[in-house]
Amino acid sequence: MELPHRKIEDRFLPAGRYRSLEGILRSKRQLAEVRCLVVSAFDQRTRLLPFIHIAWYMVPCGPRSVGAALYDAGLQKTRFVYQYWNPRIKPSLAQIDGAKIDMLLVSSVQVHSAPSYRLIEDAWKLDNGRPLIITGGPKACYEPFDYFGLGPDGQIGADVAVTGEEPVLLELLTVLADFGGGQGTMLAAFKRARQAGALAGIPGLVYALDSRHDGKNLVNTGPQRLMRDLDDLPLPSTGFRTLEGPHSRATLSKEAMGLDKVCRPPMTATVLVTRGCKFHCHYCPIPAYNQRSLRQKSPQRVIEEFIDCYRHMGTRRFFGTDDNFFNRRKYTRELLEVMASTQIDGRPLGRQIRFRTESTVIDLYKNRDLLPVARRAGLTAIWLGVEDLSARLIDKGQAPGMTEVLFAEMIANKIRPMAMLMHHEDQPLHSQRQLRGLIDQVHFLFKSGAVGLQITIALPVMGSKWVNEAFTSGLVYECVGGHKLEDAEYDGNHVAASDRPDADAWRTQVNLLRGYAAFYNPRNLVRALLDRWRPLGVHRCQQQLWGIIALALTAWKLKGHIWRLWRGPIERFSGWPEKFRRPGSPYIDLIESALEGPPGRSCFVLPTSRDRDFAE
Repeated sequence: MELPHRKIEDRFLPAGRYRSLEGILRSKRQLAEVRCLVVSAFDQRTRLLPFIHIAWYMVPCGPRSVGAALYDAGLQKTRFVYQYWNPRIKPSLAQIDGAKIDMLLVSSVQVHSAPSYRLIEDAWKLDNGRPLIITGGPKACYEPFDYFGLGPDGQIGADVAVTGEEPVLLELLTVLADFGGGQGTMLAAFKRARQAGALAGIPGLVYALDSRHDGKNLVNTGPQRLMRDLDDLPLPSTGFRTLEGPHSRATLSKEAMGLDKVCRPPMTATVLVTRGCKFHCHYCPIPAYNQRSLRQKSPQRVIEEFIDCYRHMGTRRFFGTDDNFFNRRKYTRELLEVMASTQIDGRPLGRQIRFRTESTVIDLYKNRDLLPVARRAGLTAIWLGVEDLSARLIDKGQAPGMTEVLFAEMIANKIRPMAMLMHHEDQPLHSQRQLRGLIDQVHFLFKSGAVGLQITIALPVMGSKWVNEAFTSGLVYECVGGHKLEDAEYDGNHVAASDRPDADAWRTQVNLLRGYAAFYNPRNLVRALLDRWRPLGVHRCQQQLWGIIALALTAWKLKGHIWRLWRGPIERFSGWPEKFRRPGSPYIDLIESALEGPPGRSCFVLPTSRDRDFAE
């Protein structure tokens, strides 16, 4: 189910509130000695196409921003660990400046939840000397209750889940500081604040009402209030300043990695430019999380971040973590024009950096006249949500002819089209004289000039409208071949939900690999080699070589799941899992309302009113 949202007049924080919180925390001298460990959890089992190599050279933006928020708020003894680089890190052994940590902040998306649980369980080995444990990220936003009731006896877990953005964390820290929080006392301060009821007034928290951690006594303080002005967030280099270097030890290094090393080629710096999407796809949780709002940084602030990373880290490669970069034509045009006219060291910014981002086909097509200025601004690749050219899965206005024209104009401007498809169970492999089949669409995209390809299996994502229908109608798999599916297997690469007969499930899984093989293969490599002197030809060759290797690794990792799907049996959820009805669940009121509805009702949708920005 989608997250509930606030009324329009109560949706955003007051102007200047974030900067005010930073000032309050910096004035709390005792917090300067607090040692914080921020960990971005990573499950190695998810290293499949298309993310096999991307995970190595791109540090996640969200948890890095948390490290930056703490650092700028005066908690400068903060270390940010990217678990893909440091898979053996143990909070129980971690020390910063020779002392154990006072706070453990774990950030995770759903597919990386298993290692995030292990990090929490390891911190509990310190018993009474353990740190205050805070969880965040998409997993905590949509399923905060899963961070309680951990361990072999279900009696340990996080102290509090932050179900919102950076301001929620800073609000929490201001309260803890008032209750005596400091070095060695953060957990005790949290307990005092909880007992006094001081946490109830901070929207965006889930925590236990008492000292139990079994997940049966949770309270949810409601939806967060969003930041309206993203310019208030810290600069990216601040977060990179806290980054732990790659190693296989269980302990931390004496010092962070150093800004001169964090973005050496081919490392890519993630930057936040916009948040939100104007579409409302049934399988996507993004619009509801953003409470139907569209937000962006000012063009001047975006330029400042590029220059800051270039000056301090020598960064030349950037990826915009946008939901849809071309949401608003006026803003996008202004930003690109400012980027194209900016100079660094006497040279145009667009020649010094390489910027990549995401967009929908229809929005980029409507703004294709901006492609020349986009290229001068340094835009070199766009990941495009093609989804399904036949528009059977979702209709965003995409069409084959539109896609072909758009790709041609992108290639003419030396901007790489990176196509993203979604394979659904009703989609055949081939279709006669129709562009419905998966392989037909893959061949069409390669012929049209796509440099890279991503294919995911359409699955209900937590926080989307589709989840409600998927669980109540028995689409979601619980066990396959005697194996209980874990969060890591609801990743879009594993078949984990279907309304087709169980005997056909393994074919859908194989079709995913066949779709990739239709794009990444020796024949297409030869074609790319013959075209290597044409625009983007070298990039197509490199992408083909990488894709062929990555496909072989992906097929090897998926062989066990294919076998279990073929062998069976497949057990499905027959309704909402009980965990969604726990206290503290963001969905509990929605579920109860849906259950009280008329017979046969399978979906409860909150009435929505779009604000002026979203309607635009």
